[in-house]
Amino acid sequence: MAAPEFNYTDSDATGLAQAIKDKVLSPREAVDEAFAAIDRINPQLNAVICEMRDAADEQLQQLTAQSPQDHGALFGVPTLLKDDCPSFAGAPMSYGCRAADGNVSERDHELVTRYRAAGLVIIGKTNLPEFSCNIATEPSLHGATLNPWDVSKSIGGSSGGAAAAVAARMVPVAYGNDGAGSIRIPAACSGLFGLRPSRGRVPCGPVSTENWGGLVSHHVLTRSVRDSALMLDLTDAPEQGALYSAPAKTGTFMQAVNQTPRQLRIGLWQKTGLETPVEQAVLEALHKTVDMCAALGHEIVEITPDYDAQALSAAFTKLVATYTSMEVDDLARDFDKPINSDFFEPSNLGLAEYGRSLSGLDILRARNQVNSTARSFGRMFSTVDVVLSPVLPCLPFDKGTLNVRSNDWKHFARQFMELTMFTHPVNAAGAPAMSVPLLQTARNTPLGMQFIAANGKEETLLTLAAQLERVYPWDSRRPAICA
Repeated sequence: MAAPEFNYTDSDATGLAQAIKDKVLSPREAVDEAFAAIDRINPQLNAVICEMRDAADEQLQQLTAQSPQDHGALFGVPTLLKDDCPSFAGAPMSYGCRAADGNVSERDHELVTRYRAAGLVIIGKTNLPEFSCNIATEPSLHGATLNPWDVSKSIGGSSGGAAAAVAARMVPVAYGNDGAGSIRIPAACSGLFGLRPSRGRVPCGPVSTENWGGLVSHHVLTRSVRDSALMLDLTDAPEQGALYSAPAKTGTFMQAVNQTPRQLRIGLWQKTGLETPVEQAVLEALHKTVDMCAALGHEIVEITPDYDAQALSAAFTKLVATYTSMEVDDLARDFDKPINSDFFEPSNLGLAEYGRSLSGLDILRARNQVNSTARSFGRMFSTVDVVLSPVLPCLPFDKGTLNVRSNDWKHFARQFMELTMFTHPVNAAGAPAMSVPLLQTARNTPLGMQFIAANGKEETLLTLAAQLERVYPWDSRRPAICA
């Protein structure tokens, strides 16, 4: 185990990498600390659904055989993958789906290649809803992941297992992806920093050319802003054959963290065109965040994004349904399973049936509606630098709120779109956005706020987030269940 003066659970990934470089502990000891934390805490939370101990040993042997000059920036730091997109050759990959239980990946995802080049040690897989198609993490295959702050509340989703593992200090950083808020929502529910990068910033291949028609971005959940920035520096590079490429950064993202932001013009976004009202407690927290930003010298202006929220919600649902039908049909074929509720969530069976009913013309029109939202958001950033909004229109919702085992898929889809009313338009726009854990509820559970920037402007977000972190720090807060 690590030296007595070093506390693994107090350290973010950047600090842990420095401790390993300074020989305060070895990569083996860091990985042992992570597995010890998983052994202590995971039985209470069900965040990690696959431990890759043999694979971790092999990675450690390869790392320790390297010359010091070949060590990556996060040499020896343990991390976790979500059990869907980032395949690891030889490791299980279930997609949260009973039909694919027992599947083993044949090749590494490009992100896995970049993680390993950075020196990260991948030690396991985290829980997720089937196909990541939920903003709660309560799948039939592995069961619910619990929120370490309050087990009666949802951890969010779809990167809920990753959020619980990082919040409870099992690992300092874990992979997540975000198709409608799936990094930002669990970050908001678990007191973490969660950045969704611009479309095309982080690779999604080689298995996928795009996820949900370009709505999904890949990154991580972290406790510190600097960890998110460093991980983005380590994974941001063009990918051969990719359909999208984000605008090139002007420096490094770590340099952005160390800068003081200029006075920003921040647009305040308080309601969408969907019918769900924003809870009063969320509005109060939003205005506290406004006061925090104003105290730092930023200008706040009211804005209303110019897009058709109802039309976007309908288009978004069509695209998700289309991809869900592909996933259901492909897995049923590949694993010779019947398409029924013994192997797939009823909510996804309903979405898949709807997806199959759509014509090519329906799908193209849906994509055009999404693209018109992207252009609308682009115009909005000609008048403001950043947009501030809630992440969720409500306080962290109760576990069981979104029922994937219900046959009423239309109710499920409506809940999904209404609860993501501030997050899914950002995915349509392909813009970067972050959840920042500035506040807590009256019950001392986390409450994140969303900041959005123009496509390619992650530096603006990271500079602002680092300023907020310095003035209003959050990392000393600990959940009730914590390593």
